[in-house]
Amino acid sequence: MRRFFTWMVFGALTGVVVATALAPAVLRTLLASTGAQDAMCQCVELVNNTASLLIKTQIWGAIVGATSFPAGAWLVKRMWTRRKGQTVPANKAPQEPNGPSAPV
Repeated sequence: MRRFFTWMVFGALTGVVVATALAPAVLRTLLASTGAQDAMCQCVELVNNTASLLIKTQIWGAIVGATSFPAGAWLVKRMWTRRKGQTVPANKAPQEPNGPSAPV
């Protein structure tokens, strides 16, 4: 099952990379090829700027995620082990430091 999820994540990341690489050309073809040369906006420039900003945002998101997720996971693991070490199981009674004493 773990191998399946690994391949699924790898496929998703590959899809993101391919979509990011192809997004400017696809957007330019679909949105800016209306054939109207005297349009009120510079459609090709607008599409290029939008695609460029999208790619930059994805790169910054990947950088932030790649740095903050491992740091957060390390912090949670550290807090978990610290908390686990402080708790005493309910079925064990605390032992005396010199061993059990004889009844008097």
